[in-house]
Amino acid sequence: MLRHWKMESKLHVQNNIALYLIILFAILTGIASGLFTASSMSGIQKSALGSFLETFFQQYTILPFDKTSVFLKSLWQNIQSVFLIWLSGLFVFGIPFIILIVGMRSFFISFAISFIIGHYYFGGLLFTLLCILPQTLIYLLCYLIIGTLAMENALKRLKNRKFYHFREQKNRIYVIYTLKILIVFFLLTFGNVIEAFISPVFFGLFRWVFS
Repeated sequence: MLRHWKMESKLHVQNNIALYLIILFAILTGIASGLFTASSMSGIQKSALGSFLETFFQQYTILPFDKTSVFLKSLWQNIQSVFLIWLSGLFVFGIPFIILIVGMRSFFISFAISFIIGHYYFGGLLFTLLCILPQTLIYLLCYLIIGTLAMENALKRLKNRKFYHFREQKNRIYVIYTLKILIVFFLLTFGNVIEAFISPVFFGLFRWVFS
């Protein structure tokens, strides 16, 4: 079973390498935009955002950290993004929206990481590597795959628009497309678990960074 999944994944990448590169470009563009935006913030903006982070960590050391709430909020954000990508993949005109949504997700991730490293230097780098990077890698990989699946489905609709399909055939195409998205979304939730239940365990090690 595992070997079959590996073969299917390899064939999917080979058959859709151009689409993967397009989505990867959207991710890299979002990352570059987030980096540029964080570096171009004014001193007042950086100070205000830094004060917010410091207040958050001070409260964390005093009050219990609601991990379940963080998990649900993070999960809800990903549900919204994945749903919009899935919905865009149902229509030919949804292709630009797929690229835009993936790019925006990578932008926000990049902005947060860039600000923390740029504002807190070595301490921020250590915090990012231990508390942010693990789930970030999962998020970016999953959005790369989900974005590609959505674009692939949209392009199939464009190619087959002149051909008549029975309702059963259409339903089967939609079901397979949706199941693929759901499988990758299930993998995406591991990032939510890490973000909410594992990363906070190490927050106490970085009180010196945000104090």
